[in-house]
Amino acid sequence: MNEAIFRREVYQMLRYRYGLWPQHIPDVVGSKRPGVPDLIVMNPKGPGFYVEVKYIDIEKDSSFAFSKIEDSQRQWLSLWEAERHFGSYLAIGTKNQRQRDLYFIWWPHWIEVERGIISHQASLPYHAGKGFSVELQELGYDFSVIETEKCTKDMGWVLPNHIIYDMRLNSE
Repeated sequence: MNEAIFRREVYQMLRYRYGLWPQHIPDVVGSKRPGVPDLIVMNPKGPGFYVEVKYIDIEKDSSFAFSKIEDSQRQWLSLWEAERHFGSYLAIGTKNQRQRDLYFIWWPHWIEVERGIISHQASLPYHAGKGFSVELQELGYDFSVIETEKCTKDMGWVLPNHIIYDMRLNSE
């Protein structure tokens, strides 16, 4: 399992469960530009948004390194968010655990989490336990800070209600 599988699953969730029109940039002829997020999602009822898809291998990695998001990807997500509120998201999937999770995170929320952690370390721990900064453990800076964005894999990913509500607000 790799990032392409998560990207396809996010694509399918957005397309078939929510009726949105996601496009994977490399599949669009003549649109290959460095840093463009993985999915441009067109909303037939309102403004679209970008989604950058990443994953964390729970078996190998105990944290998600901020460096996995390239500077050029950060620029795209930030610029689009500046132009359109609720316009950029980061999707982080987990692999090698019985119940796979997907965290569908609004980009400004992710930046806020990074700012809270960067003075301690350059990654977000999956669980801030033994081996991680005591301050991180005390502050609860691990994947629990993005729990409200969590989707659980059962019969297909389902976005949390507040994200759907945000998308509705965005399209009005």
